[in-house]
Amino acid sequence: MFDLQTPAPLLAMHMANELLTPSVAFGLIVLAAACLAVASGRVKAQLDPAQVPMMGVLGAFVFAAQMINFPILPGTSGHLGGGVLLAILLGPHAATLVMASILIVQCLIFQDGGLLALGANILNLGVIPCYLGYGLFRVIAGSRPSAVRLYASVFLATLAGMLAGAAAVPFEVALSGVLRVPFAKFLWAMIGLHLLVALGEALITFGVIVYLAKVRPQSLGPVADRLTSAAAGWSLFPVLASFLVVALLLGGVVSHLASESPDALESITAAEETPDNTVVEPNASALVSKVSDMQAQTALLPDYQWTSLSGVVGTLVTLFVVWYVGRVLRRKEASCRSGVPIENQPRP
Repeated sequence: MFDLQTPAPLLAMHMANELLTPSVAFGLIVLAAACLAVASGRVKAQLDPAQVPMMGVLGAFVFAAQMINFPILPGTSGHLGGGVLLAILLGPHAATLVMASILIVQCLIFQDGGLLALGANILNLGVIPCYLGYGLFRVIAGSRPSAVRLYASVFLATLAGMLAGAAAVPFEVALSGVLRVPFAKFLWAMIGLHLLVALGEALITFGVIVYLAKVRPQSLGPVADRLTSAAAGWSLFPVLASFLVVALLLGGVVSHLASESPDALESITAAEETPDNTVVEPNASALVSKVSDMQAQTALLPDYQWTSLSGVVGTLVTLFVVWYVGRVLRRKEASCRSGVPIENQPRP
């Protein structure tokens, strides 16, 4: 049974294996894989060559930023999700692929989120925020918004994307049959605390958009044609370098200053009082236990051991993985257009 007086690794925004039954987990993996297949097809058809390094650097930045837990209430913390930020800058299809890459790196190398729960995490932190947040952003911003309307749309879309992803967790846990408190109470508690997390994420997203709007508006991709200023600004290299430097500083240095308070979902469980002092009864099936043990043994830096090393390694690995995914998708699209088999093309 899950004791609330002990650390709560099962109840983080990155869901663990034990929160899902195998049938629910596999169903969510299939759904997430279908979404990624659609996103890959759309990205291949519209990916600009200059967007590939942007995808890699922004992926590295989001990975590093997620390591920084910030306080939202006494004894409670939250951290950046990043899906809506990526969607606004890269479009929802590319953003979903970047978020999936980040989550896979976190899962396999750092044991952050369960392997069986990977589909749920991709949906909650990637697909839902990226597509819902971007769609809301487009609706609110309109075709030629003022600067105020543009930034308001960024703020509101980020709030909605984060909250929608957080709200999906209680449904998945309840569907698995491990929830031990009233569903409505759990759902509203999730939404209430994650509203505070979403406010923090919205401020971070707002700041990044403002920064890029000042130094290089054209780097904003889908946002560029909505800016009132068309100034050329910096070239692409210093913009990418600035994000990479910040990412390395966040992962390698600032991560030591992150709040040690439990995140929003952990705080919810600590506030609940049930007869057996538990909010969920983790699934302890043989398959779930086997997968969890295997993941614990194969993770290179479980639980972000040696924080600075983990931050730097994770940032650089994410940068490479996302960049490589972008290069492969570009090669496949070039192969389709030229008729030259992909195996005969130069390697990225």
